[in-house]
Amino acid sequence: MIPPHLLCNPDRVSPTVLLPGDPQRAQTIAEYFDTSEKVAQNREFHLFTGTYAGAPVSVCSTGIGAPSAVIALEELIQCGAHTFIRVGSCGALQKDMDRGTLIIPTAACRGEGTSPRYAPLCYPAVAHGQVVQALSDVLPQARKGIIWTDDSFYMSDHEYWSSLGILAVEMECSALFAVSSLKGVRTGAVLCVDGNLLRGTCKKMGKKTEKEGEFSQEAKNGIICEIKAALEAVLLLSEDEKRVSRGHE
Repeated sequence: MIPPHLLCNPDRVSPTVLLPGDPQRAQTIAEYFDTSEKVAQNREFHLFTGTYAGAPVSVCSTGIGAPSAVIALEELIQCGAHTFIRVGSCGALQKDMDRGTLIIPTAACRGEGTSPRYAPLCYPAVAHGQVVQALSDVLPQARKGIIWTDDSFYMSDHEYWSSLGILAVEMECSALFAVSSLKGVRTGAVLCVDGNLLRGTCKKMGKKTEKEGEFSQEAKNGIICEIKAALEAVLLLSEDEKRVSRGHE
């Protein structure tokens, strides 16, 4: 059955999928594959499938925000995928975090409106432990902790969330984590800090020219680092699956 938004052949989706928001980042990630093919493109959803160091992997962009991210997640699960890594950006909420810092969320505050349609807010949005561990093994220097997912990019209450020890804010993770737990699939994330809300360096706060682009050079470098790390984590998770499979034989 062809999913109505991804419009892809389910047989051409790998069990493990990377989930950037930006379609251009999906293209960039696919360029790191050993082999890759664009298997679908519709709306914000650009889907590539290939291999990395022999491991099958897909990448699918989700657009901005929880609603479209969960549409992609639901339809990829329909296609047989069971392991997901969001590869995204975020705004730091702790003063000591510079542009380019990488974060591995262990859980997310559910400030978006999509996941409450699946479960009440008392249901936690927790990243899958195996995905968190694989990313941590690859990125021991990354910050780990709780982040905040919110629907409003131009919110103003960041100091409150910072006082709670929340590391950063972004727009997709809590919905992906909560829905994945309910669906019985594995989802985690690695995020690159694109600016610091407390220090006034977030992209919504600074003055820009058309030629500068969305991200600073420090953030661009961090994004490349997180892409490489996510792909290495795919290998670790693939090896884990093989060991489990051999153990059941």
